[in-house]
Amino acid sequence: MNGDLRSLIDMAEAAHDERIIKSGLKSFAISFGFERFAYLQTDGVRLRTFNSYPVKWQDIYLGSRYSLVDPAVTEAKRRMETISWTADDWRARGTSEFKRFREQAIAHGIRSGVTIPVKGSYGSVMMLTFASSEKKADISRFEDRQKAIQAVLAIHYRLKIIAAATIVAPRRLLSPREAMCLMWAAKGKKVGETADVTGINPRTVQHYLDSARRKLDAATVPQLVAIAKDHGLV
Repeated sequence: MNGDLRSLIDMAEAAHDERIIKSGLKSFAISFGFERFAYLQTDGVRLRTFNSYPVKWQDIYLGSRYSLVDPAVTEAKRRMETISWTADDWRARGTSEFKRFREQAIAHGIRSGVTIPVKGSYGSVMMLTFASSEKKADISRFEDRQKAIQAVLAIHYRLKIIAAATIVAPRRLLSPREAMCLMWAAKGKKVGETADVTGINPRTVQHYLDSARRKLDAATVPQLVAIAKDHGLV
């Protein structure tokens, strides 16, 4: 197992696009008896995912905000250790929303799996899941917790680097002042509030935000924040 995890880590660190990472994760999943993988990053109510689940299931999962009731996510975040799970153990849970989630997951071939959670910065959590349509998942292959954490972090940082390098061209990179004002905007600060905490004149703060909007082709500051988050800039 260690050698295979090492290969997964090496693959992530050498990958130059998302296609290579997705292909490597698919091959890894299949070699250990799984059919799907999902990388997930949660930050409060915000959710990012990179996975090989059916597109229809992705739309249902995100649209219904199932990460709030998904035991693979909630249990992994609560325990912060590698867990195995199976939908057959979820039957006792009572809400209609949960029952609907369970039925739809099984219908889309998500019945059991292994989830590896890792704490990120500013309260975020990253997790990597390998899922199967079978009734039971074997966690014994994932007993080396340290190697599993390294694999999740390698994938996380490589995806961020790829996003910054391939989506944001050099001419569109933000200056330090633009990035600082954008960071405060991402935290919900208005122009005047950003001016107060940074000591920059409000008109200058607005200038930096306008400049950042032009570089990232954003029409508004909320859109600027959304694009920057998608690109891993904040």
